[in-house]
Parts: sequence; structure tokens; C-alpha cells
Amino acid sequence: SMIGKGKSIAHTSIAVDYARLKENATELDRFHLAGETGPDIEREFRMCQDLNQKCEKNTLQFIISPTVEDGKKLTQSDFREIYRDFIKRMGLEKNQSIAFLHRDKEHAHIHIYANRIGFDGIAYKDNFISNRSAKIAEEIAQQRGLTLARDVQTQRLEQNKEIISEIKYRHEVAMQHRPRDLNDYITLMKANKVNVEVVHSKTGKISGLRMEFEGHTFKASDIDRSMSYGNLNKQLEQLTQRIIPSVAENLNLGIKIAKKVASTIGRASKL
Repeated sequence: SMIGKGKSIAHTSIAVDYARLKENATELDRFHLAGETGPDIEREFRMCQDLNQKCEKNTLQFIISPTVEDGKKLTQSDFREIYRDFIKRMGLEKNQSIAFLHRDKEHAHIHIYANRIGFDGIAYKDNFISNRSAKIAEEIAQQRGLTLARDVQTQRLEQNKEIISEIKYRHEVAMQHRPRDLNDYITLMKANKVNVEVVHSKTGKISGLRMEFEGHTFKASDIDRSMSYGNLNKQLEQLTQRIIPSVAENLNLGIKIAKKVASTIGRASKL
């Protein structure tokens, strides 16, 4: 079925830019906002948020995910209507909000960021927000004739696909920063909210990796074969080897210069 998830977050700028800049991301629509970048949106949100100093996690984040099959059928216009309908049913149409559509290889879903603080300075009550967003997403799916939940296992499978996609994306971002070794990679992943656990065999050797994100844990090899410990180690070694030749070249160049300087000094001393 179509799954809706919601929670309150604090880092608006980073979250919006993540959703905005991801490959194949498209802005669907917005309410009461003019800015383009994450920092722009955060500044506009803050105009209302400054009216309510008590509230810390003052941005609402929602993810709406139809089934893979429904996602392929739905047009961008359909997704825009789903966003507008969702915001209205949640009682957030008067608050600032923006939505982005992500079309991954197998999975299309919407990221929504809404200001928890209204123009009147009143904070939107986020009690049971996850349950409420899930219920409303299910109602919208039913009204639009989309696939309904067959069982809890189906919902979990859909949710897992989304989480796995997020972990893989964050892995790709970490690798772009050219980690020097496994510890460096683990640090980069942790900075992007993914905890990497090293699994050891009975003999004490590393046997694999486990990835935890937003309370969900998977074997790295189950996320993608390229992320297994063996394959990841090969990639890290290749990154290191690319750096070493350039260091060696610089060293050889230094030796050549030193020899040239020495021969020049030698000739000068004979004069």
C-alpha cells in the first residue's frame, strides 16, 4: 500500500538540500515559500519559528511511498495532487511546505518538509504524527484506487526498499569523499546518520558489515553486493593505490631536482 511516515526534525537546510539535490529529484509544489536552496527555505521557515522559541524540532518531515507498481503508473501531476491532498488532510495547508519527488530505479516516493510553526506562531501538535501520516496516506491510496495493504509484511517490504535505497545513496556519497580505509569510511557513514557495525567470526577475523539507519538494520551485502566487506575493501584499496603513484612521482621528481642542484653546485665549485 502507500506508506506515509512523519517526524519532527531540527536540521531543515541539510534535509531540504538532500531531497532537492538527489539525482532524478523534481520539485512537485510548494506553499507560502519563495526560496530555492536549503538555506533559503530554512531562513523562511525561521521567520515563523522565531515566533515560538519553545519548540526545538520545528520542521516536519514526511515521506509518502506508493508500491513499486503504483509508483510506475503515477504521473508527476498525480504525485503533486497526492502532496496537496496529504497536506490538506494533515491540516497543514496554511503552513509553509515544499515537496520533492524522487524516482529511483525501482521506487518513486515524495519527500515533504513543512514548517511546524504557523504564521500565528502556534506549533503544530506532532503527537502520534507517524501513525496519523500513515493513516492519511492509506486513505488517499484507497480514494485513488491504489493498492491497499495485503498484510503487515507487505508494508515492511516496501518500507525496507526505501530504507535500503537511502543507505545505498549515503554509501555512494561517502565513497565520493575517497575514504582512506575502513575506519575513515565508517566515520563518513556515521556523519550521514548510518551506523556501520563490523562483524567478526569466531576466529576474530572480520566476516562482514551491518548497516543501521533509522532503527532498521541490514547486512551490507543485502543492500548491494558492492557493499559487502570483501568488495568494499577492494574499492578502498583501489582508492589508496590511486593516491600512492602520485606520491611516488613527486618523490622521484624531488630526487631528480636534488641531483640537478647537487651537480650544479659541483660544477660551480670547480670554477
